[in-house]
Amino acid sequence: MMYYLPEIMGAMGGDGSEQGSAIAELMGNVNAQQVMAGTLSSQFDQLGIIILVVALMGAIISEKNNGMLAFILTRPVKAWQYILAKWFSQALLVFISLGLGYFAAYYYVYLLYGGIQTASIFAGFGIYLVWVLFLVSAVLILGIVFRSTAVVAMIGAGGAIILELVSGASGWGQIFNPAYLSANATNMIVTGDVKAYFVGNLLISLFFIVVLLVLSIVLLTKKKFHIGSSHE
Repeated sequence: MMYYLPEIMGAMGGDGSEQGSAIAELMGNVNAQQVMAGTLSSQFDQLGIIILVVALMGAIISEKNNGMLAFILTRPVKAWQYILAKWFSQALLVFISLGLGYFAAYYYVYLLYGGIQTASIFAGFGIYLVWVLFLVSAVLILGIVFRSTAVVAMIGAGGAIILELVSGASGWGQIFNPAYLSANATNMIVTGDVKAYFVGNLLISLFFIVVLLVLSIVLLTKKKFHIGSSHE
């Protein structure tokens, strides 16, 4: 927007172009790294997370409420097979969607502001992907615990936003906050390096993903479902 501000105001007539240039200069010059990092931390981390939760929240709930899940589990299908199949399908969908959005955003940044180091772009994407996969795992287990998509959406999106807000703090406690990966992704794009405690944060986030999957399998194994009914 700021890139085209002088032209936009110039099209309005008069000395709008000069005014637009003055406003853009007052707002400060930005580079490609800052624009890309801003896109990731604002659009992806806010609206993107909400869309992600809404898109995935009914993956298990719909099958559970219409009795299809109970029918599937009467077949020669184990709980771990069902959970992993769901997780991998959702992870693949998220990988493709995030990749398209992320690299499309970088394409327009490249056209308007110039390129960013390739290693930083791909590393930032990989780091951010782990954060998103944690959300996929969290929404999956919420779908097993609750029968209402509204509850899953509220807890999933609300919890993610709270974690994002907390990730702005400093200290070793961020090791246990998966949303801190998002801050590391933006820092990687801007500076080409990660923040403090990144390695521990990455390993613990991957551990959390595994724990959520194991808990999902355990909960699904212990729950009783009825074919053709939403009761458990």
